[in-house]
Amino acid sequence: MKLKKLKNVKIINKLTISASIFLLPLGIMLYSVLSISLASIKKDQNELYGIEVLRPAVTLLQAIPQYIRYSLDGMPGDLEFTKRQITDSYAVMEEKYVKYFGYGGYIVSPVSIRENFDHLFNSGIRETVFWAYRQLMQDIYKIILYIGDFSGLVTDSDIKNAYLIAATVYELPLAQDRLVLIGNILRTIEDGAYTQMRRTELLRNLDLLVYSDNARIQNRFYSSGMIMVNDTEALEYYQLLLRTCHDRISFFTQEVLNEANEAFTDISRLPMLYDASINANNAIYRLQTASFDYLDEDISKRISSYRFRLILSFTAVIIAASLAFFIIFISIMNIKKSTHNMSTIFKRLDENDLSVKIESFSGDEFGQFMSALNGFLVKLQNTFTSFNKNTSMVTSAVHELSSSAKEITATANEQSASVSEIVSTMENNRELSSQASEKTMEVANLAAQTQELSRRGADLRDYNEEMMLDIRNQNIKITDIIKNLAEMLSRIDESIKLIDTIADHTKLIAFNATLEASSSGEAGLRFSVVASEIRRFADNVVESASEIKERISELNEATQNLLTEANNGSNAIDAGYKRMVEQKEVFENIVEVSQNVANRSQQISSLTKQQEYALTQIFTALKEISAGVSQFVSSTKMTSAAAEKLNNMSVELKETLAVYHIKNEAYL
Repeated sequence: MKLKKLKNVKIINKLTISASIFLLPLGIMLYSVLSISLASIKKDQNELYGIEVLRPAVTLLQAIPQYIRYSLDGMPGDLEFTKRQITDSYAVMEEKYVKYFGYGGYIVSPVSIRENFDHLFNSGIRETVFWAYRQLMQDIYKIILYIGDFSGLVTDSDIKNAYLIAATVYELPLAQDRLVLIGNILRTIEDGAYTQMRRTELLRNLDLLVYSDNARIQNRFYSSGMIMVNDTEALEYYQLLLRTCHDRISFFTQEVLNEANEAFTDISRLPMLYDASINANNAIYRLQTASFDYLDEDISKRISSYRFRLILSFTAVIIAASLAFFIIFISIMNIKKSTHNMSTIFKRLDENDLSVKIESFSGDEFGQFMSALNGFLVKLQNTFTSFNKNTSMVTSAVHELSSSAKEITATANEQSASVSEIVSTMENNRELSSQASEKTMEVANLAAQTQELSRRGADLRDYNEEMMLDIRNQNIKITDIIKNLAEMLSRIDESIKLIDTIADHTKLIAFNATLEASSSGEAGLRFSVVASEIRRFADNVVESASEIKERISELNEATQNLLTEANNGSNAIDAGYKRMVEQKEVFENIVEVSQNVANRSQQISSLTKQQEYALTQIFTALKEISAGVSQFVSSTKMTSAAAEKLNNMSVELKETLAVYHIKNEAYL
């Protein structure tokens, strides 16, 4: 069902669907580019968010030791400012952390951090402050590690930035935490709680600070390439910060080792060690701040680069899509124009308009199809023009044949009437001959009574003389009728020859029409049937004409025989007439020659019988002639009906061909 519906979809809609499917990979590519670019931008943006959260965190790592130095060690400084700085930094860190990463990401409890802040700021117990200080620094260190991991900083795609981030997030905070731990161990000396275990722990942390933390910081920064920037002033600044950090950590470590070797005999030097620790912590803080500035700038540039590439890719895709849409639109418009022209052409062809001319305006498959269709229409127009000409010729020929058939029918009707009249006359003549034969027999039988009836014989002689004259005239008339019949048969024979000529011409026309129809395909099938009907009718006409010829030949032969017998009868009648004249001369001697009269009567009777027999033959021949003429009349009627039918068929064919318009028109 779906395939059937798809088949009913227009070509333009199919092309639009195909173009949409073709543009689908372009959309997928655009989506992939946008997704990858946006994912990269989002990742780098998260890194920037992480840096924003880490800035107040490292500020806390720098400010809290400073606050301890001011509050517990009694070093002169702005204690309230430092306290406010710590409070504000923590508030900023918490605000931005919640803003960018939500509430569920704390690796340490916010409640414990606030409690440690309260102990740090409000507790007057030295041990409690030290414990809160140490715990608070470790919590901030854990938060820094977590933010570096959660924000994606530690998984930065740039290997150099990865080294720098590792140094900033791991090594530098670890060094700060170790400085706090060493400082707290030093403060146990003042409290009198410095033991051998504390000394071992101090030395171990000093070794780790120098040989692990400080060394890895230097290696990380050199591996990161931050000190290889193109800006000379910035390069000198970064190198100065890194060298200062290294020197101050090394100085603090060396001073603590010197005092540790002397077992801290001079406690007054402890404040100098605290100051060295603060200076090292400050140097670490400045290096952290510079690292964050560098990372912030580098990641911002990378985001700008991603955005630029995103805009460039998006612009390229938009341009490519626009170009593709333009090409598809032009292609669809061309195809739509072709299909519209084809629809117009076939609509006109469906309206039987063959005069349409097709102009091929493209070299594609549609153009080739239109060129081929135009050639086919030209051939079809020529074929229909030829059909019209042949139909006109057939119509003219059929009209002539119909006229000839009508004339032949009229002539045949006249001949039939004449033959009927001759038959009627011959019937009367045969009756007269029969009566004459009877009378001559009576004359022979009454020869013996001739003498007694001599007076009546004179009357009979006059009567016989008149009757013989009538017979003579009637015989002359019959002879003339037979001669007219022979002439009519000659005229019929000429008409039959004309019919043969027309039939041959009709067969030739039908043959040519069949040839034309066979080369016209299905369009000429009906015309081929008409041509076959014409040829079959012509064959029937030829057969009928041949049969009529045979009948006419038989009639001619019978007419010649009848004419011969009529001449013989005329001669006999003339002889009888002469004898009747002689009878008038010798009637006075009738008695003496009665026997001769009887003999002559017998002869007359014999001749009369012969004449009756001849007249019978003539009557039979005339009947056959009448039957032949009737059959000829029937044939001519059939010929006329067939000609009329053929004329109607030719008219119908002309009307069928007239439906198609083949006059040349403008190109489409």
